Amino acid sequence: MKRVFYTIILIFSVFVSYAQPKAGINFTEDSWDETLQNAQRSGKQIFLYAQTKSCRFCRQMEREVFTDPKVIDFYNTNFISFKIDIEEEGIGQALSKQYGIMGFPTYVYFDKEGKRSHQTGAFKPSVDFIQDGKNASDPATALFPLLSKYELGERSPQMLLNLSNALSYYMVKDSPKEKVVAQYLGTQSAEELESEKNLKFIFANSTNFKTPASQYFLKSQEKFIPIFGKADVDKRGQRIITQAAFTAGRENNLALLNELKNTAATSFTDTSKLLSLTRIYFYGGKQDWQSYAKATLQYGKTAGANDWQTMYETGAYLKHFAKDKETLKIGVQIMDKVLQLHKNYEHLCIYSTLQNRVGNKDLALKAAKEAVTVARAEGEDGSEALELIAELKAVKK
Repeated sequence: MKRVFYTIILIFSVFVSYAQPKAGINFTEDSWDETLQNAQRSGKQIFLYAQTKSCRFCRQMEREVFTDPKVIDFYNTNFISFKIDIEEEGIGQALSKQYGIMGFPTYVYFDKEGKRSHQTGAFKPSVDFIQDGKNASDPATALFPLLSKYELGERSPQMLLNLSNALSYYMVKDSPKEKVVAQYLGTQSAEELESEKNLKFIFANSTNFKTPASQYFLKSQEKFIPIFGKADVDKRGQRIITQAAFTAGRENNLALLNELKNTAATSFTDTSKLLSLTRIYFYGGKQDWQSYAKATLQYGKTAGANDWQTMYETGAYLKHFAKDKETLKIGVQIMDKVLQLHKNYEHLCIYSTLQNRVGNKDLALKAAKEAVTVARAEGEDGSEALELIAELKAVKK
């Protein structure tokens, strides 16, 4: 009898552990106006979390960071937290429009008076996310107080450095980030630029091919290897070139494309791979989807045989934008290679969608069912795959 009793207790304990939601940041159910009033009464700051249901990095933040006990303690102690979906009508769209929220996840911080103090975004580890909250409380590191100082004419090196860092995730059309970064670098001597602090700063701000930071990085890559390692230095250089190639394609700027090819040939050891990527991103920017698909498939058969990330990115673009059957068939081949290298829920959904669009309903259904299984195993929302299954079964009837 005792054995039966303890078995029941064990089963009940396991059931309860699965049934209880995982602790996390405490997001208020109050309205936005009530939240502003509560902040004034309590003296707490406000943390506004902007996300969408389809945002993979939002879900990752919620699973891995918002549930960290240190994050929970810091945010629940210092902030009233408010969550919005920027795609939903009502307060989500209203606040995203009011505060210029362009991406997701975005984190906006307000002081106790409801005045915006800081803004960041993207997936990040717990320690960086807590630092975001600390930066929001300090006028020397918070974005909007720093912008006010800048607009009033302050140009001290430390202020420019802090403002450059604070602007990292401020995604607005007229962001002064590139200008501020260049102004800070202009305050540093040639010797000072080689300090570890400045090399880390340049590395973090090397994105746009034409900026002083990127040009310094591309011409001095060997200086960064002792700090970041060759693999990360190569990745950063590749990112600078490919982003510029995308811009060249969007603008049909052949002069820029030739400049990028020349840089790839003279400043990098793996010239063949980088030239292939330059071609891919140029066609992507140009929205020449068939050439884009062909270039990616060729890359996947040669220099990029193990680069599932680039092939996945192409598959995702083709899923959303490609229309003609020949291009979609190439997309199927690309995603088949991706699945061989890195099978997950999102990749299976893209593969299923592309198979469906080229008329391979049985293969599409098989992939969608596998995606549901993977989603359940990984604790992800499998709604996209379930919708695909329902659509495919409806067609078969």
